Amino acid sequence: MTHKLTTISLCIIALLVFVACNKENEIPADVEFATDKQYFPLQTDKALIYKVTEINIDKPSDYYDTAVYYLRERTDIPFIDNEGDTAYRIERFKSQTTSNWKISDVWEAKLTTYTAEKVEENQRFIKIKFPLVIGKYWNGNLKNELDDKDCTITSLSATYNNESIHLDSCLSITRDSSVTQISKQYDVEIYARGIGLVYKEITDINSQEVIYGVPIENRIHRGTIYRQELITIE
Repeated sequence: MTHKLTTISLCIIALLVFVACNKENEIPADVEFATDKQYFPLQTDKALIYKVTEINIDKPSDYYDTAVYYLRERTDIPFIDNEGDTAYRIERFKSQTTSNWKISDVWEAKLTTYTAEKVEENQRFIKIKFPLVIGKYWNGNLKNELDDKDCTITSLSATYNNESIHLDSCLSITRDSSVTQISKQYDVEIYARGIGLVYKEITDINSQEVIYGVPIENRIHRGTIYRQELITIE
């Protein structure tokens, strides 16, 4: 009997040692996902400048309008938000040129263990969900009262190029997008490691005529197109 008790005691001790060693070797989630979080850096010494193009079309009323302007986003001082987390002010400036900036609004952003979040016009959005895995999806509107928005990681370590910049290691996230012969809803954001958002597009257009071989963008009846592309880093 004594021998059995001794054996049981030794097994329990061995199990406790094994569990304790495993816990010591565990990597905290905020450290484990540190590389992933480089796609959403919150650096107070950096500002991003974007070229924004907004297109509005209403063919029945013969309304075609294209507005081009520049947007400067600067990460400002940290503070404690209403969820008790450290967040950062995001100051947003607009201009018709790349100078003479006038502040337009102030948003906020933060990183938690599993999310990158941004408050835009008083609505909180889950921009990225960690860890990063192609095909991963989540509800980007989970923390606001808007309709659900399915977000999916569609590419990792891809390249992004425009007339001003050429970048590797980019992350693409697509939101509630669909394309048919008579409509197109396309919502995408691209993030570059160590930089943050480099491209954003929201397209919502429709057509009343189907011409095979002709893209819907060339036969819009009504709709809007918003494009925001990074052109420089300060």
